[in-house]
Amino acid sequence: MSALAVLSRGDLSRWPRHPLGKPSPFKPSVWRVETPEGPIVVKDARHVGLSTRWVARWLVARERKILERLGPVEGVPHLTASTDPDCIALSLVPGQPLDERLFRERPREIVAQLLELTQRLHAHGVFHLDLHQRKNVLVDGEGRLHLVDFGAAVAPGRVLRFFFGGVLDYADRQAAYKYLARFTPEELSEAEARAVVRYGRLRWLWPFAPHSRRPQASARARLR
Repeated sequence: MSALAVLSRGDLSRWPRHPLGKPSPFKPSVWRVETPEGPIVVKDARHVGLSTRWVARWLVARERKILERLGPVEGVPHLTASTDPDCIALSLVPGQPLDERLFRERPREIVAQLLELTQRLHAHGVFHLDLHQRKNVLVDGEGRLHLVDFGAAVAPGRVLRFFFGGVLDYADRQAAYKYLARFTPEELSEAEARAVVRYGRLRWLWPFAPHSRRPQASARARLR
């Protein structure tokens, strides 16, 4: 599909589609749509209930702006078509979610890739903030990492980035060390283990996201 082709509601309803992920009363529906030019991903707020549709529309608009900013960055989804304000059409990113088997095969290489990808995002003023979810880090058939789902990402202005950019950068980078602690704690340096423990304490102050005790426990054991 050519970049930023125009897709109508008729197009989207005519082509076969399959749901991706679980439905939510607040988030846009996510579909894999089989277009004549190949599969794409569509995030659509039209199917969310009327009482919360405004939230889903807001999330769609936020993610559209984030991906517009990341247009030239490799390793992330790209906007593939112009649609109505309720939805966005994205390139389908190859790969499978990062898991223990994939990580243990080459832990340091994956950590280096993840840190490099986050650096690319930050160079464009974007912070993902949800890299601790393994489903958002994909590994393709050639071993390359890709980052998906920018629904929680932020792109603060220059002033906010000056004051909070360091904290946001720290939050993204800590995901790499969390995977080390979770899957290959024997690879952790003492400084990395201390960073995992320190960040784990901060994460528990945020009650709106799931937390795992396993990385912190592994990091503490590494420090004994």
